[in-house]
Amino acid sequence: MMRARLTFLALVLCLPAGGASAQNFFERLFGIQPQRPQAPAYNVPPPQQPPEMPYEEAPRRVAPAAPVVPRAVTIRPPNEDTVIGRDLRQNGQNGSLKLERTGRGDLRARLTLVGRRSAQSVETCSIPLTPADGTPLVSLGRPEGASRYQLQDPTCPLQFDLLDEAVVVKGPAEVCVFQAANCQADPGGLWGPEPPALLAKVRDYEAIRASADRIVRDNYKVLASRARPEAVRPIIAEQAAFSADRETLCRNYAREGTTSFCNARFTEWRALSLASRLGIATASADATRASRRRSDPSSLPPSEDLMQRGVSDDD
Repeated sequence: MMRARLTFLALVLCLPAGGASAQNFFERLFGIQPQRPQAPAYNVPPPQQPPEMPYEEAPRRVAPAAPVVPRAVTIRPPNEDTVIGRDLRQNGQNGSLKLERTGRGDLRARLTLVGRRSAQSVETCSIPLTPADGTPLVSLGRPEGASRYQLQDPTCPLQFDLLDEAVVVKGPAEVCVFQAANCQADPGGLWGPEPPALLAKVRDYEAIRASADRIVRDNYKVLASRARPEAVRPIIAEQAAFSADRETLCRNYAREGTTSFCNARFTEWRALSLASRLGIATASADATRASRRRSDPSSLPPSEDLMQRGVSDDD
């Protein structure tokens, strides 16, 4: 009995330290089913649905912007009455040109040129190209929008384009030589008023040139866009030549740096030429007359309209 107690005590002393280990030993010794501790309960939140993403529309396809198509711009035709019966001078300072009406659409010109004795001479000379009562002009229509007339002279044939307050004169390729008078002259250029008559309208001429420049640019773009590919390059060269011709022509006009008269009228002439080639110059004149009638329905039509109306129109 004593031996059994000692053996049991020895076994107890040999057990590893720790209550949990001793408990496991006795459970195995006496066949007791061990009880496993219950897992602690955790408050696990239920699974949540992922938040719904906001609805995104499919990116819209932006159509490419349509190319900007230039539009032709109309310009008012020149008023020929501003040059009829006026004393015009070449570059506003030399010679004398006076146009007079002899009937409906018929004109005659009285023209005196100022030239030099020779290309190297500084001595000036004066040549009356027409008789005292004038020379009849031949109408050539409106090939470039402005009324064009021809002065038929065997020595110095000239071409006149009538603008507002001025006339563009084109002469032969070379200067006109008058052997009998020992004089030669170049009549080409812009014939217009003398500078003192222009100073009161300097701002008007600056505005006219700015407006005409815009019309020239717009109508030049329209003309180029409508042309065939092989015809675009000549149009570009023509536009570049216009700028050079304007500089060459207007730098000789008296007091041009102050008045801008020549630049304004020559640019208007170019704008009118482009509008005529685009077929809109005549429409502009008709629209101007119609706008006048709408503004004052009780007023009479212009005299030129009355002259063109027949007897049946009044019935």
